[in-house]
Amino acid sequence: MDFWEFNEHNLDDKGRLVLPASFRDAFEDGGILAFQGQCAVIHTPAGWENTIRKIEGSGDYSKRELAVIKSYVTHFKPDAQSRVKIPERLREATNLKSKVSLIGMGRYIALYPKDLWDQIQEETMRGPGGTSSLADRLSEEF
Repeated sequence: MDFWEFNEHNLDDKGRLVLPASFRDAFEDGGILAFQGQCAVIHTPAGWENTIRKIEGSGDYSKRELAVIKSYVTHFKPDAQSRVKIPERLREATNLKSKVSLIGMGRYIALYPKDLWDQIQEETMRGPGGTSSLADRLSEEF
């Protein structure tokens, strides 16, 4: 399954996130939460297996870095209300507090703090340092 949409949700006081309805079928039997720099990510088990093999095989990460990446990996199974508990450690590493932007990235779902995603989106749409904005570039190419 590919994930191609944007949603905003709030974490509850226990660090749980309700999966958007369009994503629920893919994670009915569970999934993987992981750390990916500025964001957390949600993968299907098969998607994560593919991703971690690429990371390991790239030669770009030391054993120590791989250990840190893997230390954030958490298996989950949504509860009856389609909520996923994001571990506190992962929330702290990615600064996920209450408002979360969920971005379908095709193979996985990225979870950004809403304020960080708003900043990334604004900077990208505006164009860095006076360069063409994303909207300008897309209009020119298509």
